[in-house]
Amino acid sequence: MKKIILTVMLFIPIILLAESTVKVRDFCFIDGLKENQLIGYGIVVGLQGSGDSKLALTNASMKNLLKNMGISDPDIFKSKNAAAVLVTAKLPSIVRVGDRIDVTVASIGDAKSLDGGVLLQSALKGADDVIYAVAQGNLTLKENSKNKMKSVKTSGFVSQGALVEKNVETEFIQNNSFTLVLNELDFSVADELSKMVEEEYPDAKPLVSQSGRITFNFPTDISQSEFISKIMEMEVTPKYKAKVVINEKDGTIVMGSDVKISESVVSKDGLTVKIDGQTEKTAAAMIKESSTVKDLVDALNYVNASGSDLVAIIKALKDAGALHAELVIK
Repeated sequence: MKKIILTVMLFIPIILLAESTVKVRDFCFIDGLKENQLIGYGIVVGLQGSGDSKLALTNASMKNLLKNMGISDPDIFKSKNAAAVLVTAKLPSIVRVGDRIDVTVASIGDAKSLDGGVLLQSALKGADDVIYAVAQGNLTLKENSKNKMKSVKTSGFVSQGALVEKNVETEFIQNNSFTLVLNELDFSVADELSKMVEEEYPDAKPLVSQSGRITFNFPTDISQSEFISKIMEMEVTPKYKAKVVINEKDGTIVMGSDVKISESVVSKDGLTVKIDGQTEKTAAAMIKESSTVKDLVDALNYVNASGSDLVAIIKALKDAGALHAELVIK
């Protein structure tokens, strides 16, 4: 009878980021087109005794509201069915009167819960103290994605709860030109993009500034909207910064494809890993010169090393200056 031997090896999960082309619109934005933050004060009503109990601001707000609605003697108002809240929202860079946006609501008093509440009409202002939207609607609490429980009961949101009342004036075209801003400053990407545009549209005359902005002139043989659209759809190969991200809880590693490790020898709990250009094997594994983190992971998987061993070794390599990348541990 033949004996069957089954070997089970522990493989450390690793995600390798390979180079790929990315559309310009995914790593750039047009200078002058940005989101704007809005904030306002409001009242949530309809709570089942879980509202503010002692906040004078809530009572004063309700009295003023009822007085404006024709209630002659609102001083008798005493209820825990209302709560004072702050309302926030993000106004998109391009928005029109009549568009709707989401709003977030958070209690500022001692309310126990906003569950089941209704946000009354609340004006939302920008940093310039101008009202850009008005919010109102049924409040929904945010659920915990793990156990579907409503973990925070004093904040929530109103989906499409704010109505835009004022257009946002954006001036992104100046002197017959517009400017792109890189989300992350990278002069190699800026240079590649400017050369691509100049090759196809010589009249654009791209100019890269020290802050990572690229200014393009509008050619005369194409409309402004079409020219911007063509540039935003171009594809460039971004040069990612060498980085290794480790999740210590599950041992997952995310890294770029070109992360390098210098010649070194690591020993931990009887486990020895030698990283050099020799041909003979060591006690655990040998990795050739100009190694990558992937080579190290493969070698440790070969000898059944644990995820904690790998994390400890990568930390030690970083401390010794042998790991040529930014190390991020979560």
